[in-house]
Amino acid sequence: MRCIFLDRDGTICLDKTYNNKIEDLEIIGWNRLIYNLHRIKRLGFYIIVISNQGGVSLGYSTEQDVIKFNDELNRKLNYTIDDFFFCPHAKTDNCDCRKPKTGLIELALKKYKINTELSWFIGDKAIDIETGKNIGAKTILVLTGHGRNELKNSDPDFVVEDINQALLIIEKITTETNKDIEIIYGRSNGIKLQGVIDNRLKGKYSKMFEKIKIDSNDVEGFFIDHSLPVDFIIGTREN
Repeated sequence: MRCIFLDRDGTICLDKTYNNKIEDLEIIGWNRLIYNLHRIKRLGFYIIVISNQGGVSLGYSTEQDVIKFNDELNRKLNYTIDDFFFCPHAKTDNCDCRKPKTGLIELALKKYKINTELSWFIGDKAIDIETGKNIGAKTILVLTGHGRNELKNSDPDFVVEDINQALLIIEKITTETNKDIEIIYGRSNGIKLQGVIDNRLKGKYSKMFEKIKIDSNDVEGFFIDHSLPVDFIIGTREN
């Protein structure tokens, strides 16, 4: 499956330096972001946040503070984010999970069936771009947060003003430029379903049903994966 990995502070919400206070949460381009996240998820993308939260190690907040902040962020985004992974360590802790190391991504890959080469990483720092490149994903640097200052230190595939522009670029590339993804509809047990045909994936996956009627044809042999971002995905790649 495909995934959009997102940095948190400076990308989704304002970066207030080691801050995980819910009352200080400000989401960048909030109303449009909810709409664009829903649109991109309809294309079969997981949305997963990967963030460094070194303030935990430095005593500015606790891991529970981070979890509560992430929960509130997801609530305000209509629960469009599939998961959050964060590193609580400071730079000097020499851990394996702090970006640009890939420890957090590796945890996500254990939990979700993700093809990193078909995925994207969006962030406002050079370490976000480096993390994306380390897993073979395409990268987008946003100019919010630290983005303008970090531009000279990074080599992203795309540079955009903010997260909303980044999501629109991904949608355009996958549906119009490369024509990799097509939205389709089906039914099973009287329930209307929305899924995608993905020309870069292999196999058939469904949230609930092993057989789905699509265009009057019964399509069988779906692998059940309750975590899917859409009702079903049909990959057309043969090898």
